[in-house]
Amino acid sequence: MTLTAPRTIAGQVAERLKAEILAGERPAGAKLRQVEIARSYGVSTTPVREALATLQREGLVQHHPQRGAVVFLPSVDDLRHHYEIRAALEALAAAKAAEQFEPAWAPPLEALLAEMRDAPPAERYLALNQAFHTRLYEHSGRLQLVAMIAALRDASSAYLQIYRAQSDFPTARLDHEHRAILAACVARDPQRAAAATREHLENTVEHVATHL
Repeated sequence: MTLTAPRTIAGQVAERLKAEILAGERPAGAKLRQVEIARSYGVSTTPVREALATLQREGLVQHHPQRGAVVFLPSVDDLRHHYEIRAALEALAAAKAAEQFEPAWAPPLEALLAEMRDAPPAERYLALNQAFHTRLYEHSGRLQLVAMIAALRDASSAYLQIYRAQSDFPTARLDHEHRAILAACVARDPQRAAAATREHLENTVEHVATHL
């Protein structure tokens, strides 16, 4: 393994480990021993330790007091619990945004949806999706609510990463649902915005669950 600039060695180790996890080369629940990884990659244990910490923050690695670092073990129940809370909070944020939605707020959101419809690479699609929801929710004026949603989204991001590695995004359905949410906000219809957001998240969790 040749590790060179511009990325740090730890960053490159994290990228390789992440790729191996998402490809199934390191199965769920498998131990991640620092010494073995360092020997295999031809690096010291220090960047391996840093890489494992990075992947733990992303949710792809879990740490157990007795077993040490292991590959994230997905749970459908855990996924549903995350999205149950997210659906409640994101529906509220969408409703609050709809109550005070200004016409000038729509074009930037529509531009994000247009780029998503062009089917960019998975990483870019996820970034655009996050930007759309975050910007929409910021119009609620409830910054603490937006921060709570972001924390929950980060906590469940490992599921989407595993999903995107195994399946294509249902872009047509997602585009339809995103536009339904935005249309409700433009119409200043908080009840419809909340319902569309909740339906969007419920459909997402069901689709992701079938690929775990």
